[in-house]
Amino acid sequence: MLAEELTNQVYYFVLILARVLGFLVVAPIFGSKSLPNRLKVGLAVFITIIILPITSFAGMNVPEGLLTISFQIIVELFIGFIIGFIMLLNFMALQLAGQFIDTRIGFAMASVIDPQNGMQAPLVGQFKNILATLLFLVINGHHYLLKALTDSFNIVGVTKFHWSSELVWALFRIVGDLFPLGFRLALPVISILFVVDVAFGLVARVVPQINVFMMGMPTKVLIGLIFLIIILPSYINTLQDLFNGTTDSIYKILKLMR
Repeated sequence: MLAEELTNQVYYFVLILARVLGFLVVAPIFGSKSLPNRLKVGLAVFITIIILPITSFAGMNVPEGLLTISFQIIVELFIGFIIGFIMLLNFMALQLAGQFIDTRIGFAMASVIDPQNGMQAPLVGQFKNILATLLFLVINGHHYLLKALTDSFNIVGVTKFHWSSELVWALFRIVGDLFPLGFRLALPVISILFVVDVAFGLVARVVPQINVFMMGMPTKVLIGLIFLIIILPSYINTLQDLFNGTTDSIYKILKLMR
């Protein structure tokens, strides 16, 4: 009897660990490529040890079939992955907005290495990403993410996941908002650069002797950077509202899983 209870508790620990690992793989800050995998695994075990006493595994029995065990572990990985992925979409939208701005401002050919994702990133996109990461830490966004992960065990108990069409459509809507969100974040700078392009087009027609191309590139860069500085305060407020709204979206998705 004692051996059976110990086996059930170890299996429950593994399921919690699977959800935490799924979260740490993609969650902003925690899923950074610059963090060693051993550190992520150690952090996952540490978080699991903290969460284990505050959750109940009453009535938990280890399934007999290996296929059922594997399926339940994959489901827990999926739940944790979704929690982190929904917040990660905000940072992906920022990279997309930076790509839009770089194309208009003249930085399309330039890129830097994003240490968090380990891949090439646009210059303005990387600037926005670093700013968003700092703001995310300042407003304790990582704490809210960990709280959402902990609350997920009360909302969607271990092995209590239920699939529904509403959940699928809700996830599609969240992912589908990625492109419009990136465009909205880039729209103020794109708009002012469009006005600059129109102005230089008029100058080229009125005074064809002026080399508009040589004057246009540095002017667009200068005006684009100045405008980025001007809208920085409102941009920070927008990011804060975005992170708060995303936290609410995570809880809505979790409620659709139960």
